[in-house]
Amino acid sequence: MNSFDEKALVLRAVAGDVKAFSDLVKATEGKLFSFAMSICGGNRGTAEEIYQEALVKAFINIGKFEGKSSFSTWIWTIIKNAYIDFISESGKHVSLDDLESFELSSEIPAELGLIREDRAKMLRKLISELPVPYCEVITLIDLQEMEHSEAAELIGIDKNLLKVRLFRARKALEKMISENIAFFK
Repeated sequence: MNSFDEKALVLRAVAGDVKAFSDLVKATEGKLFSFAMSICGGNRGTAEEIYQEALVKAFINIGKFEGKSSFSTWIWTIIKNAYIDFISESGKHVSLDDLESFELSSEIPAELGLIREDRAKMLRKLISELPVPYCEVITLIDLQEMEHSEAAELIGIDKNLLKVRLFRARKALEKMISENIAFFK
């Protein structure tokens, strides 16, 4: 969707056009839900809950969208905040048992696929255990393959700070992987 279409849809959504809001969400729902899955450690149930809550908040507050960023960036921030609220309010943490519904979409031999799926589950679990700012940058840069400048804008920090945070996040994740290296062999 080009920015002109997005701006027109946002204006219609702000005016109360439910279909325009729906079209905005549909244009980026794959990327947005993937982000929710990543920060929730691959837990589909939690990701769906966070995602739905974020969409409801976005719909209710569409009039507050100022257009200073893209619509998807705005919802991305709402998803992130919904996840932070979820963690702080419920005290819940993602465990390996919670990851049973994680899906890996890849056409590879069954045994190798299961091994990769287990490793992906463990890696997502470890990422979800990082402090939220670290989880966020790893998810955006390494899992979502977002450009540094776009991720910095989304998070609302300077690009250089993002690079520092990413370096520290990768070091922390590397340490966690080292502590669980037997699982990855």
